This record gives sequence, structure tokens and C-alpha cells, in this order.
Amino acid sequence: MRLILILFLFTGAAHVSAQSSRYELDGDTLNFDMTIEKPGHEFTGQLEMYDEMWIRWHIENHLKIETLRLTGPGGVMLAARQLAEMLSEYEINTVAYGECESACSALFIGGKTRTLEEGAKLGFHQTRLDKKDAMRDYERYKERKGWEDAFDYFIWATDDFTRQKIDDIKFMKKQGVSSDFIVKIFSTKNTDMWQPTREELLAGGVITQ
Repeated sequence: MRLILILFLFTGAAHVSAQSSRYELDGDTLNFDMTIEKPGHEFTGQLEMYDEMWIRWHIENHLKIETLRLTGPGGVMLAARQLAEMLSEYEINTVAYGECESACSALFIGGKTRTLEEGAKLGFHQTRLDKKDAMRDYERYKERKGWEDAFDYFIWATDDFTRQKIDDIKFMKKQGVSSDFIVKIFSTKNTDMWQPTREELLAGGVITQ
């Protein structure tokens, strides 16, 4: 009896461990939880650039994957954009669970079909230039770009940021998101979070069923 109990606890613990990875393949579904650490990478609890590499690797090496199931508080928008484009290209469906906000919701929109699990919430707000990223980019590229001072960088960054927003709008429109919903996203301050109802998400073309 004791042996059976020990075996039960062992297999149960193995199951819990298997469920606690950042990326987990379950049949035709790839589960992605940004709040779980990926060994070998700095952990921030958010979407990072390395996620683009790993998710792309999973999808390209497991051709049976049809759905990306995801959750998380957001993170690097560049990673979200690249992953959303990839999901659209491969016609991968998306399913959100828990709270999927900011960059997570931007990634979610890349799905062919887009659904929410019971109790799931999507959160949206406008993007903004990050001060730390701006300072890093200025120092890294000022000689290559020929910027004489931070004001030269500001002009370049503003133009680039505007282009990114236009690209985001075009992509969301391509994915079937309504103009009214997009306006609401860009009307929400970066310091706030808009969590639309399921009815609003359906009417806005964000979820497909």
C-alpha cells in the first residue's frame, strides 16, 4: 500500500513538473505561459525576444501544431509583432486563458481563429517609447546613424514609432479587428488597461467565436 502511495505521489509530482514549463506541447496545442521561467534566459515574467525563437522552433518542428494557447502580462512588443505575423502566416489559432494583456493580447490577434477560455480576460492599451530602451538605443546606434545629439535620435525615434503604429493598425485590420476597436486601443493610456467584455471583443472582431 505504501509503495502504491509513493508511486502515485511520484507520478503526480512528475505531472506537475511537466505542466510547469514555459512552452508545453499538448497534442496539436502549444501552451505558452509567460509567467514561467525558461532556464538559460533572464526571467522577467513577461514576453521576451527569445520567445519568438522558441515558439517559431516549436511550430516549425512540430507541424501538427494548430493552436497557441497563451497567457501573460505583456512584455516586448517587437516580439509580439513578429510572433503575431508568424501565427498569421502559418494559420495558427489562438486561445487565451487567465489574463492576457498588452503584448500578450497583441500576439493573440495573430491567430486564425481567436477564442477565450472561461474567465479569460484580454487587456489593451497604447504602446509608448520606453525610456531605458531609448537611452540604450541612442548610445548603441548614435555613431552608425550619425546622430549629433539626443534630439536627432528623438526625431528618428518618433518617425519609427509612428511607422510601427501604422503597421500595427494595418495588421489588426487584416486580422478583422474593427476600426472602432482599434481607436479604443489607441485611446487608452499606457498606464491604464482596458479589459473589454466578450461582447465588445466579438463585436470588434478580436475574438471569432
